[in-house]
Amino acid sequence: MLCSKCNQSADALADGGICENCHTQAEERRREIIELAREQREIEGPVEIDDNALLSEGNDNGCYVTAWVWVDFTRTKFDKQKEQDNEPTE
Repeated sequence: MLCSKCNQSADALADGGICENCHTQAEERRREIIELAREQREIEGPVEIDDNALLSEGNDNGCYVTAWVWVDFTRTKFDKQKEQDNEPTE
């Protein structure tokens, strides 16, 4: 079998048809990009990035990284505290 990235012969291929060496390099690059995204964009609580975040990379000089973004419901129609304050007490 040939690796779809380096075109070298391999006994087994990982997902995407790449050899173990190319897979290891790709995973290391992915982890480094996630760490860079954390350094540039993560704010503990409001914006958090998981270790297994998905990356979307095109031809531009950067990529999108999936993240958790906190949405505050205070003083909106989704405000849970407001609902609790309006509950009847016994």
